[in-house]
Order: sequence, then C-alpha cells, then structure tokens
Amino acid sequence: MPGYTEEKTERTLFQKIRYAILTVIGVLGELLITAAFVVGMFAVWQLFWTTFEVEAGRDQQVAAFEKTLPDAPKTVSNDIRTDPPPPIGDVAHGAVFATMYVPRWHMMQIPVAQGVDQYILDQAFAGHYVGQYPTAMPGELGNFSVAAHRRSYGNSFRRINTIQPGDPIVVETKDAYLVFHATDHQIVLPSQSDVIAPVPGDWHASPTERLMTMTTCDPEWGNSHRYIQHLKFSHWVPRESGIPVELTKELN
Repeated sequence: MPGYTEEKTERTLFQKIRYAILTVIGVLGELLITAAFVVGMFAVWQLFWTTFEVEAGRDQQVAAFEKTLPDAPKTVSNDIRTDPPPPIGDVAHGAVFATMYVPRWHMMQIPVAQGVDQYILDQAFAGHYVGQYPTAMPGELGNFSVAAHRRSYGNSFRRINTIQPGDPIVVETKDAYLVFHATDHQIVLPSQSDVIAPVPGDWHASPTERLMTMTTCDPEWGNSHRYIQHLKFSHWVPRESGIPVELTKELN
C-alpha cells in the first residue's frame, strides 16, 4: 500500500525531527542552567569570598604599618594645631603610608597606599590618586583623594553613603593625626575626574584649602556612577602628644 507506506515514513521522519529538536532544547536548557550556576557562583565569589579573603590581610597591613611608628601615648591630646601638618615625604608606589579611621563605621581602620592600581585596591586598601591624576598628600594644600572598593575585596567604602556632614575622618601618618570633617557628597559619572582636582570641579584653579575626597562605585551593587564624599581639613595632633578626641567615640 504505497499511500500507507509514505504516510508511515513521513510520520517516522517527523518523530525523528521532533526528537532531535527536543534533544537540542534539553541540552540548551542544561547549558543555560549550568551557565546560570557558574555566573551565580562567580557573583558570590566576587562579592563575598574576596572580602573574606582580604579582610585579615587588611588588619595585618594596619598592624604592620603601626609597628613602623614610634611609641606614642593613647591618651587624648590637648595639643590641637591648625598650622600645616608635617610633610610625609616620598612614598614608593604601592606602599602603605597612612591609615584612616572612620568613627561612623565603628572606628574602622583602613590602610592608605600609594596608587589606585587594581592590585592595590584589591587588598582592601584606600588608594591615593597619583600618576595621571595626581592629588595632594594628606594635609598638603589641595585635595588629598583616595579610592576604594564599595563591594568586593574588603568592602572598604561600602557604607560611604552613611557619612553625614560634620563627621570626622582621621588620617594617621608617621608623625600626626589629621582630622578632616565631611562636607558634601556627589554622585557623578566615571568620566568626571575633576571631583579630585586641587579645587574640586576645576583642574585649573589654585588651591587655598586642605581638602580630602573619598571616591567609590555607585550604586552599591553596580559601577555605572561614582559616589564622591568631600571633606575639609580641621586640625592635626602630633602623635607624640596623644590621640585626637575624635578617636574616642564611635558615631551611631
């Protein structure tokens, strides 16, 4: 029966094609599930595991820096000065030359290193802008500017949005504690480099103040913009005389 045979052949061919299509769809589905799992695990590693890995290293770097400093009293100093603080001098690229305390973040202590290279920021450091966009050293006329990760590799600036106007940030160098107070913040595009200019917003203006700028990614879970926190130098305390009162009280 030619008609029946042809119909059966067509039905068999259709079943084979249908089976092949279903097989391809199944394989693609499994590949998509695997890809989603890999992407998810990478996100977990990037956002959480990298922080776990470097947090201990950050504390060790703080301890190592403090070991290089001369002994000093931990009582509150009354020697409050507003003249230019002691210069830091030359610093090798990648070297830690200061630490910064953030009372608003449970007195979190972050190493400050020379440069904003990826390997520096990936150690949970706050990197000092040098090179293409050089900025002042702490306490110099101009704008001492630092960058750090907000999420991943230590989350050093994760809570930058909680800093309030007037909050102190204390930068400890080999000779002094420098106290800066928060002023205003901005959210800008990554291309807006003038936020770290000696006079923020104008690369050509001559500085007359001692400023500080903290930069990191925004939003917290992205990097389409940059969160910029500006601060202004208030005073400094010689390390040999004790600590500033700002280091005695965490902010809620």
